[in-house]
Amino acid sequence: MDVHIRLFKRPGELVAAIIGLVVVIELALTIGWQGMIGQPVLRVAAPATQWVEGGLSPYGPGFEQELLDRFCADNGMSWVWMKARSWDDAWEMLRDGRADVVLGLGSNPPDSLAVPIAAGPAYARFEPLLIKAQDAPDPAKTCGSVFVAAGPALDAVALNMPPREGCAPTPVAANQSSLRPILEALDSEDSDGPSAALVDSGRFQLLQPFYHTVKADRRLPGDIEYRWFWSERSPELARALDDFWGRTIESDTFASMRERYFGFLPEETDYYELYHLLKTLRNKLPRYEEQILSAARENGIDPLLLVALIYQESRFNPRAESKTGVRGLMQLTQATAADLGVNRNDPFQSIDGGARYLKELYRSFEDTGLSPYQRWFFTLAAYNRGRGHVEDAMELARSLGGTGTSWLELKESFPKLSYEKYYRNARYGYTRGREVVHYVDNVRYYYYVLHGLVVLSRPEAQQLAAFTAMSPL
Repeated sequence: MDVHIRLFKRPGELVAAIIGLVVVIELALTIGWQGMIGQPVLRVAAPATQWVEGGLSPYGPGFEQELLDRFCADNGMSWVWMKARSWDDAWEMLRDGRADVVLGLGSNPPDSLAVPIAAGPAYARFEPLLIKAQDAPDPAKTCGSVFVAAGPALDAVALNMPPREGCAPTPVAANQSSLRPILEALDSEDSDGPSAALVDSGRFQLLQPFYHTVKADRRLPGDIEYRWFWSERSPELARALDDFWGRTIESDTFASMRERYFGFLPEETDYYELYHLLKTLRNKLPRYEEQILSAARENGIDPLLLVALIYQESRFNPRAESKTGVRGLMQLTQATAADLGVNRNDPFQSIDGGARYLKELYRSFEDTGLSPYQRWFFTLAAYNRGRGHVEDAMELARSLGGTGTSWLELKESFPKLSYEKYYRNARYGYTRGREVVHYVDNVRYYYYVLHGLVVLSRPEAQQLAAFTAMSPL
């Protein structure tokens, strides 16, 4: 094969070629490769945080990423994350035309930004939160130092932290926007840095279950708003972004999406429950590992979801029995166990039967118009309370003006079925609907924790190594 290499005969040709290449690259950055590779590209600037990176939730690619996916799908675009070193760097990208949008997670445009900027609506609001290691003293009592997670909103709060016990903590700026290094430092017994930190309550809520020795100490005054900011250089793009948020912010789709990603997270973390879950993974899960994997494989169920379900049902106690008469690891009724042909008191048969029953319920929702995630939430509700009561809750949701196809709607309609005004017209009658909602959200939470332990490579994930090979992580 002949290889032909063009040689530049004069230095001026080489210089001209280099200049031309630089111009092309700069032009590509300025217009986001639009018209150069066909599909327009939305360039999104933000520092690296778990909120933007996604991957932590088993319920989708990540809240922020799904919002971007939806906008781009509506406008025939794709998007690329321009990873900024800091918030200042992100705003410089927008100012210089190297980015179209900044994800303002508690960060507003600096006064020095001399370019036209539009702001979308605040789609999330959180509070500054002081957190500390489990046994650490109150930093105000010791006049100690406090990590401050990177972000202008938190910087302002840190400068005005009210003194307690005669002194105010000394702020220590964190070098990274991600909370993980801060949480790992507080979680470590060997850290010689501050034992407390000032963080954004929204991002801490996502990571709190994985650092169970780090606890919320107190909330501080102030609002941390999340919103998109975009350049108005391109009127067409600016109109599209403005139209998207005008349609999205009050929509049922947006509300359902928020519920899917965050609706199961507890307002107050039960640290004992987290400790018990991790202890169960170490001490009880190994005995049933092979049976869970086999049942998950045969029925097309994520084994981590099956682990979460068993933990909710029985805490992995094979002799568990409720006051309603259900028994075993997966709390089967006598009638259901008979239909499945299993001995519900045998833990291995219970796992097999419970997994088959779960899959049967999932298939029963095939023609209901449910999205995959919603279908699993409805399936969990049916496992807990029966398919008939789920149908009643769906019908009630429709009668209240909904579609009956979102768990957010059923979280409203299910509790109403404990009131005569509503259950007297229901085909299957009275049910304790609040218990169903609590049950489903508990399973979702445990599934989130198990999934996150693996994604973050936490030490406890070692007990889940065999499960991750089958899990769609």
